[in-house]
Amino acid sequence: MEEKDSGFHSKLTIAGVNIIYLLTLILLISVGTFVQLRSFNSGILITEFVLIALPALLYVIFKKGSFKKELRFNKISFMETLLTVFIFMCGYPVALFLNLIGNIFISLFGKLIQSPIPFAYSFNEYIILLLIVAGSAGICEEILFRGLILRGYEKLGKWHSIIFSAVLFSILHINIQNILGPLFLGILLGYVVYTTNSIFAGMIGHFINNAISVTIGFLVMQIPLVRNAQAQSLPQGAELQSLLISTIPIGIWAAISGTIVIFCMKALKEINLEKGMEGNDQEQIEKLNIGRVLKNVKLAWPLYISFAIFAFYSILEFTFVITGQSLFDIIF
Repeated sequence: MEEKDSGFHSKLTIAGVNIIYLLTLILLISVGTFVQLRSFNSGILITEFVLIALPALLYVIFKKGSFKKELRFNKISFMETLLTVFIFMCGYPVALFLNLIGNIFISLFGKLIQSPIPFAYSFNEYIILLLIVAGSAGICEEILFRGLILRGYEKLGKWHSIIFSAVLFSILHINIQNILGPLFLGILLGYVVYTTNSIFAGMIGHFINNAISVTIGFLVMQIPLVRNAQAQSLPQGAELQSLLISTIPIGIWAAISGTIVIFCMKALKEINLEKGMEGNDQEQIEKLNIGRVLKNVKLAWPLYISFAIFAFYSILEFTFVITGQSLFDIIF
């Protein structure tokens, strides 16, 4: 583990980080949508490396900052890696349960929209999805959120920066059916990165989470009954009923796993306390918090636009759920 730099002051600003976030969001819903519709695999790679990671890296260069210090490219120990793996293996069912609860509520108003991420039907497709969905997202999204944004907001204090970076992370998914899970995941990712002072902990955790999702999808698609059912659409009532039935087993799984997550998080903190590592790199700016940032137009105007974009797409998505139509049905 690399020691924290005493007296380190980040060159990243809250205003600058907010502008990069807005720019990334606009690129994602415009260029990202276009390239992913043309080809999912290459589109995801372009989205992750060019639209998400590159603006963050360019901003650090523009501010003449150090990639290593600003984005926390520090080593982590074997024990920290092991605990991180356990945290996210056990955190997955909790995120799954939270999304399930959200989807049950949404399904009361109509039919849920199918995820745009395809399933892997063959082993070759599985490996490709694993590299693209788990690998590229684990690297690039961590550079933006637990690298740039967490560091930019770190002046507000540990939990303010962790929680708000998680909120922005969940919003960037632009999917009301998949917002509670990423919010929880974002908090876990922020915690392990902050505690270990290494972005590699976040990359490992993010990869584990997405890899589990891709793996479960691949294994489920090997069941002939499920594979054939993919071509059929469940009626709204049956869909809601299946979601409700799932809450009990997934809820129990999430409760047990969540308990393990808490113990692993405490163990991770204790390891870093013993090394004198856990804590903030920067002094918290007195009398500054998220509320004050959001009230400051000069700092928060990119967030206002970002929140408005998210609200628009959420209303649009909710309309699709209620009407059962797609965007193409409405346009054409």
